[in-house]
Amino acid sequence: MTSNAPSLPDGYADHFFSLTGTIESFRETLETDHTLTTDQRMFARRLLFHTNKPINEAEQILPEPTHDADSQESQSSDPEDDYAEMLTHIERQLCWLIHSLQTEQPAANHSDDAPDEKFTTALEYATAIRDIIPAVPTESPVLADLEDVSLNNVDPHIGGRGENKGRWLEYQLQRALTRWGYHADTRQHLFSLEIDVVARRSEKQQTPSDWVVGECKDWTSNLITPSTLFRLCTVAFACRAMPILCHTTELTPRTEKLARELEVRVLTLKDLERAELPAPQVAKPTLELQEWRPEYRARDFRGSFPWMFSGEPGKRFSYVPGFTPVGRNADYEPIEDDQDDDTHPAAGH
Repeated sequence: MTSNAPSLPDGYADHFFSLTGTIESFRETLETDHTLTTDQRMFARRLLFHTNKPINEAEQILPEPTHDADSQESQSSDPEDDYAEMLTHIERQLCWLIHSLQTEQPAANHSDDAPDEKFTTALEYATAIRDIIPAVPTESPVLADLEDVSLNNVDPHIGGRGENKGRWLEYQLQRALTRWGYHADTRQHLFSLEIDVVARRSEKQQTPSDWVVGECKDWTSNLITPSTLFRLCTVAFACRAMPILCHTTELTPRTEKLARELEVRVLTLKDLERAELPAPQVAKPTLELQEWRPEYRARDFRGSFPWMFSGEPGKRFSYVPGFTPVGRNADYEPIEDDQDDDTHPAAGH
């Protein structure tokens, strides 16, 4: 922070650290609370994320607060692990920060938005959590005198299902792919079609999965049908990339079978926590006990090209040109063995 940075209001550090500490406690309580439904926990966590984001942005704008270890104000006023009490405490700290910053009027050094506007946005999202958790009163005891906060601008189901068309799940897949070594973007276009997620590996591994495209279905009850899978595979073939289906619902039996045969990576939220991109599923566990028959995998059931095409060169199953499937699982190898070190097997195809 530069030497001419504005000074913080008195007591700012105590209120700020009390706010962030309570938000963290709220998040930890949500993680371990199984009395809430899956949707309630998910929507509350999303709103908490959107509450914390502008707070972090305000922290980047303002001078770094100095936390006084001897100060007991923030510690003594921190609430217990009760949703209503924690949420009221968060709202109270945000109100204090908004009023104090509006009085001080510090200049924003790194953003066109004033810090008090950032905290106001955080307050709007935090208050929207009241509509999600049943044990919390919908009316806030803190906001009666704060006229410049509009609660009508916040959707309690922010960023996910319904009107937001699954953006939250697309964001989760993008984050996972970035962690797995990809450059990833959302809402890209292939001609007249929109693709939820596209990604390219930062350091190529000479495999077809160096490029992937993702379709996200953040649904509560609707089943995923073959039409969704056919669209994804069409996009994957056109983009010369491997397909990913990320979902929060269920697949019909026919869709599940096609996903195995077409080598679509089917990921759930738990799969996004893995250390690397999961491979396609190729075989289901048997329902029998001590059944030792050979287990035929997806490629055995997929069949082949029409006989008129099967004998012609270049007619092989592969999303990415330059590779041919080998074995009965989901492995590929380059068609040409004499590739230079700097040349990808898909180059020139």
